Amino acid sequence: MNPKKRTIPASDAPAIFELASQYASADLDNYSRAELEMAAAEAGIPVEYIPQAIAEIQAQNVKKIAKRQNTGRWTRKWLLISSIAIIGSIGWSIATYNAITKRQIQVEAAWAQVENQRQRRADLIPQLVKVTQAYTTHESNLVTTLIEAQQAYLEARSLEQQQDAITKIDQAIDQFQTYALNHSALKSSQLYINLKYEITGTENRLAVERMRYNQAVQSFQQQLQGFPNAVITELSGFESKPFLKAD
Repeated sequence: MNPKKRTIPASDAPAIFELASQYASADLDNYSRAELEMAAAEAGIPVEYIPQAIAEIQAQNVKKIAKRQNTGRWTRKWLLISSIAIIGSIGWSIATYNAITKRQIQVEAAWAQVENQRQRRADLIPQLVKVTQAYTTHESNLVTTLIEAQQAYLEARSLEQQQDAITKIDQAIDQFQTYALNHSALKSSQLYINLKYEITGTENRLAVERMRYNQAVQSFQQQLQGFPNAVITELSGFESKPFLKAD
């Protein structure tokens, strides 16, 4: 089939004319060296300066291309560094948040052990009441003190209320111990001896758990403080925990 006789759809004609016009414009925008020399002669410019001018313009064009390439490389490098920094910041934030959360969980676990030992000590109150009632008929004040101390502990809701109740239990147990020391029959009874071991063992365990709790709180506080951890602390709503003083 003869290419010259091939028919072109009328719908393609506008696009063909536009593209052909662009080609023609590109050709018209380019000049040969001879054309430049002719134009220079007509303008009264010495022809021997044309090669020098051409070389200088070409050199300038090469520098412009190199500059654009360098700019592109620096832009890509900056984007890469920024991406790494953002990813690193996100990774650090997650790691810091997880570390603080871990410390907080350790504090809560240590506090639970403290409460267990406090509950164990409060549970001794009924036995103290039983022993007191078995060996005396006139120590109603001691019995009342013991019962009220246990009741205050059971009804405590806030940390302050619990601390007050613990103080009452300490005072009640001290009062019972003093009473027992002054009554030989009670002091020598096997029931009291067993209770004394229970009280001593509970106090020792409580002291250990209180120490572990304070150590956990110290580690947690250190994790919260200082820059930039303090930023994560503020944004995440972490709160410091109180230390426990010796009862």
